[in-house]
Amino acid sequence: MTARRFGIAYFFGQAVAAAAWWAALLAWPAARLPFKTADAPDSTLLAFGLADALLFVGTSAACGYGFARDRPWAWPLLCVHAGGAGYAALYCWTLFALTGDGWLGAALMSPSLVVPGFLGCKLRPNRGSP
Repeated sequence: MTARRFGIAYFFGQAVAAAAWWAALLAWPAARLPFKTADAPDSTLLAFGLADALLFVGTSAACGYGFARDRPWAWPLLCVHAGGAGYAALYCWTLFALTGDGWLGAALMSPSLVVPGFLGCKLRPNRGSP
């Protein structure tokens, strides 16, 4: 499987999974517990909803579409996505490191810390040019 085909599948899959995760969090408040500190209000998690919808779910779906259709804007959007995903993943790991809570969020965000950056390197246009 080429990096491009892997990227298309990864981005579409990630967008669907993240949208389903948010739907579950909104529909089932008990599902929020493993993603925040025990004493934090739900608002500390739900406050990420808009940013996540735009910078994680939205850019992931758009990257999948852009690479599938060979659009020139796909790679710069991948760079935006990689930054947003990396920031979110590092936040989750820092929350876990500082509190011991939120372990599931840290675990689930681990691929998002690595894969978008890897794909950004592999899918960069004109990789041989400076």
